[in-house]
Amino acid sequence: MEQSILKFAYFLQSSRKYYTIKHFVYQFLEDRHSKKKRYFDFFMIFLVLSTVGIMIYEVNHPLHDWMIDFEDIAIVFFILEWLGRLWTVSHIRKQIIEDYEKSQLINQPFNLKESLKIAFKRKLAFIFSPMSLVDLLAILPYYRPLRILRILMLFRLFKLLRYANSVKQFGDVFIEKKFEFFTLSIMFLMAVSFGSTVIFIYEGAGVNENIHNFFDAIYWSVITIATVGFGDISPVTIEGKVATLFLVIGGLSVIAFFTSIVTSALNEKLPELKEDKVKGEANALKDFVLICGYGQMGKRLAIELQKVKQNFIVIDNDDIQLEHTQADHILAIKGDATDVNFLKNLGVVKGASTVVALANNDAINLAIILTVRSLNEHIKIIAKVNNSEIKDKFFLAGASEVISANDMAALVATEYIGQPIAFEAIDDILLSSEQAIMEEIEIVNTSKYINRSISEINFAAHNLILLGVLETSKKHKFYFNPPQDYLLQETDMLIVIGYKVAINKFRVEILS
Repeated sequence: MEQSILKFAYFLQSSRKYYTIKHFVYQFLEDRHSKKKRYFDFFMIFLVLSTVGIMIYEVNHPLHDWMIDFEDIAIVFFILEWLGRLWTVSHIRKQIIEDYEKSQLINQPFNLKESLKIAFKRKLAFIFSPMSLVDLLAILPYYRPLRILRILMLFRLFKLLRYANSVKQFGDVFIEKKFEFFTLSIMFLMAVSFGSTVIFIYEGAGVNENIHNFFDAIYWSVITIATVGFGDISPVTIEGKVATLFLVIGGLSVIAFFTSIVTSALNEKLPELKEDKVKGEANALKDFVLICGYGQMGKRLAIELQKVKQNFIVIDNDDIQLEHTQADHILAIKGDATDVNFLKNLGVVKGASTVVALANNDAINLAIILTVRSLNEHIKIIAKVNNSEIKDKFFLAGASEVISANDMAALVATEYIGQPIAFEAIDDILLSSEQAIMEEIEIVNTSKYINRSISEINFAAHNLILLGVLETSKKHKFYFNPPQDYLLQETDMLIVIGYKVAINKFRVEILS
């Protein structure tokens, strides 16, 4: 029997199909970064609200057959969801294999019962967890003959906590601040005990016609501390009125204490909530650019990407720089761009097309290149290097392009000193109020100009100037002022200068 179980565990461990199915279920139920979970959560919220709505409708109306069928289907989904969570919460096969291989290493007999005991303990921990009990209580009212259980259908509303991540994180506030809330509870109970005892002693013996028992005294005390003041029970004695004054003051203190706890806890949670939001948006994006560092170059790049409506996300560890991204309405997240798991969650493996490393420290940029390249072999990496002497190391690490800020500044300065008039003319063309721009236009496979020469395109008629052609088929070789007999090929890029309207009209013609 033991050998059969062990063989079966190894069979499941090596089964690609079993792993694929279990991972598929896990993505639906637990993977916060999966689109499948997002859609599943919306679907389950719909089922919960619908079945509770049917319960409310049933109070004054007979149920239609389709409502009963709908609730039957919903219950099936609730049961399958619970069983799926029970299945994915732990791996029995993994526990058995780990314990068996350990026993072989230390040359000790393998104890299958102990392995199963550990594995099933994890399953039981899930079964008796608060959210699992809520799931079970939501399923239980399905047995209609037990009418008393119908009230348990309200527990389906608590299932919404499972599907709303922000609500779950709000619940985490109470868990993380349990000491503060415990202290607050003690203060509250002491105040309620004092107030209810005083009012019952002085006004409970028939003195106050609205206080018949000790529960009425407790009710009055709680309402007074909460400063609600319904007015259904009011003190009639001097002693009761004095107790009311103390309770009102104490109630204000309790409310202030509670508010400060929740406010401070939420302030601590805000970065985490924002991080989850950005990660969620990142997983929904395709072909986005990841900008690592929001200095001067990062800010300039972000502005240009916004102009061309290119999706991008900024990563920075500096709180001050992140405040600037908020002011500029840019999607940004605080984090370490050299952290493998952090980059995975941001979609470097799947969604990002380009990573731009713009840190002011060459060591950090080098680390970013190595980390990103280890995650994705095909992603484009552009990095800034401050020390030109180590540019080769950046290429060896896996950078696609390397920008030397110092070399660029020196080149611009040299050009300005040597040809100031020409430099200012180009600057005026690109930055003038008429919005003349430099644009690149790709020759796609549907273009009528494939295998045709440059001379066949009348740039002057379009009020455009051709600067050059980027031949992507030959490792991005650039031809400045190409010869008129140059034959255009698919994926070639025309680099032109002109006004935006003219370029857009030309783009339509060249791509058709």
